[in-house]
Amino acid sequence: MKNKNINLLLIFFLLLSHCSFGNSDDVEESIASTTTSTTTSTTTTVEIPPSTSTTTVILEEECIEDNNQNTNFEKTINVQIFLNKYGFDAGDEDGYLGQQTADAIRDFQAYVGLDPDGDVGPNTINKMREFTGCEDRINSYTSNSNSDTTTTTTTVPSTTTTTVPSTTTTTVVEANLSEANNQYGTVPSISLSSNEVVSLFKGIENSDSVCGTPYLGSLNTGVSNLYSNGAVPSTLNVSNGSFSQSSNTTEIFEEDSNKIKIKIVGDGSTNYNFYFIPPFSSKITNVVPTSVSTSLNLTEATFNLENLSDGVWFYSFAESGDGTVVKATGNREFSVGTTSSQQVSSHTGVSKVLITSKNSSSGLYKNVAAGEAFSTTDTFNIVYITDTISDNRLDTSSEIEIDDTVIELSNENQAFVGEILLIGTELMKVTAKEDQIFTVERGYLNTEIRAYNSGTSLKAVKNLNKETIISDSAYLVFRNETGMRFQVLLGQELTVNQFNFSDCNIDRYSLEKITTFSWRSSGTSSVTTTTFQDTANPLFNKSFVINSNGSSYTPPSMNSADQVSGEFLNTGPRNQIVNVGDVVSFNFNGIVDGSSKAKFVKLKFQMVPDNGSSKKTKYKDVYLILDNDEYSFRLNINNIVSNESALSDTWENEYKYIFQSITLFDTSTSVEILNNQTIKYDYKSQIDSHEAYYLDQFSFVVPSG
Repeated sequence: MKNKNINLLLIFFLLLSHCSFGNSDDVEESIASTTTSTTTSTTTTVEIPPSTSTTTVILEEECIEDNNQNTNFEKTINVQIFLNKYGFDAGDEDGYLGQQTADAIRDFQAYVGLDPDGDVGPNTINKMREFTGCEDRINSYTSNSNSDTTTTTTTVPSTTTTTVPSTTTTTVVEANLSEANNQYGTVPSISLSSNEVVSLFKGIENSDSVCGTPYLGSLNTGVSNLYSNGAVPSTLNVSNGSFSQSSNTTEIFEEDSNKIKIKIVGDGSTNYNFYFIPPFSSKITNVVPTSVSTSLNLTEATFNLENLSDGVWFYSFAESGDGTVVKATGNREFSVGTTSSQQVSSHTGVSKVLITSKNSSSGLYKNVAAGEAFSTTDTFNIVYITDTISDNRLDTSSEIEIDDTVIELSNENQAFVGEILLIGTELMKVTAKEDQIFTVERGYLNTEIRAYNSGTSLKAVKNLNKETIISDSAYLVFRNETGMRFQVLLGQELTVNQFNFSDCNIDRYSLEKITTFSWRSSGTSSVTTTTFQDTANPLFNKSFVINSNGSSYTPPSMNSADQVSGEFLNTGPRNQIVNVGDVVSFNFNGIVDGSSKAKFVKLKFQMVPDNGSSKKTKYKDVYLILDNDEYSFRLNINNIVSNESALSDTWENEYKYIFQSITLFDTSTSVEILNNQTIKYDYKSQIDSHEAYYLDQFSFVVPSG
């Protein structure tokens, strides 16, 4: 942020347990009571100190304040200049509201204590005009890009009540769509369309790349693809197997204008994460409670509503920290502040998908249609529009030249200042008008500027606000001719989404599928989703070719023995008996990389009942990060339990675990190498073979008792 003029800086590092500032005496007294009370008290209260463990006192000169009162923040370029001036990194000051600018707006909103929705509304504009550059951060919002919201729990005897200090308000943790996360496996959630428990596969996620999120064709039964449930929060825990609904229950049991209280019956734990659907949104969002109380088989969480956006919220589910999902029941809606209309109209589909690329020499944007050629170093932009937010107006009454910024329409009611016109495939924003003469911003939202004949169809987009923007999230699927499919996550309609081709192979790519998510209307438990998958529709007449700076994809393979020495390359356990604390080692040195290195792997085991056990045969998957070149892995036997577990270090007893396959996940696809001499691909039906000496004999036993 803007540097302040500081002449003298004094920093005192004090232990919190000895600090005399604020309410730290209460913290000291409360913690002390946990060590002395052993008989009469059944509940212990622990005040959680602020996230820093030191107290800093700064003596400084008064900052020289800036005056932003007269800045016109209705113009995007002024917003970008403002954000860059104060270190929020809005990117190029080009007047286009792209993803980087939207992220910078969210950062600013979080900084000043607003709901980080990325929209420059009246509250945000007021904060910008009031901003002087000398402000302290409003510590009520924490981005999920760091771990500040994770509380280190102090272990105390008996039951525990954990209370966040009064200076800390409810924290909303939003999904960061640009954040790559190297945790692989499945995450639990509640379906936006059915309101039922779903398991979502999380693999390589580079949402900046067109080819950053593959693996649509290799999912286990009961597991859906990550983006199939909208923008999933990165705070969800990653495990190995699919999820089912917990036998515990959770509901809102107390509500007033300032707070709500939620209880979970069946488990007293401070490890729960709580997930909600905000108003006018299809994004499941993690909200951190201001306080949590626990007792035997009961968890009670209190949420301060002060920092939540206005509207009707929906409590969706709680997650235990190990992947167990507790679906909310009963009354799950609650209102915050002034509630405006939250009744979504029928959502019938997408009217336009506009894909453009920027010409490096002219600086102008051009539509990507059939067969546009790109290098892996290029970028392009995607804007989509649902059919619900635009109105048909009379066709144009005169020609529009390519360099016209003032156009004539059939009458003065064709459009109004602030509206966005859709003429052909170009968006124009109306900035001024006089009678039927309109001043427009051409090529709005990075669309292609073209010339139009008189009589061209005209649509006007409604005012862009939370009530009229129907889809706040969407994803596309691109398929190349090799057969690989890649997901592309988009933000709300009528925003620019920019992508690169950093993970793409040389090939031809076509738009195959569009799925949009509209916000949840009040009185319902699910959002409205619409999916199109009709390649005959002109909407899908979008394809491009990667023809340079990339490579053609070749899959990995496996050798059994060294061709020179004849020694076996792949090793593993042979009927090894294991107990808690043991390690099971595998080494697949025989794997030969294809055109790209695997990023993570999945080991699949058949679980056969051991020694006459009455249990049933089933399977267990373990996802492991590839952090070596030899494909060597260590399975830790940290816990042995009597029932099924999706955790990689927890194993069910009374089973013999027989190695079935290793699946290699690279940046393009997944390839499964089985113990029966076959290799399966998720992008084609062809099955190859390999030498499988001893792979079918790798096994270990987790005995009973």
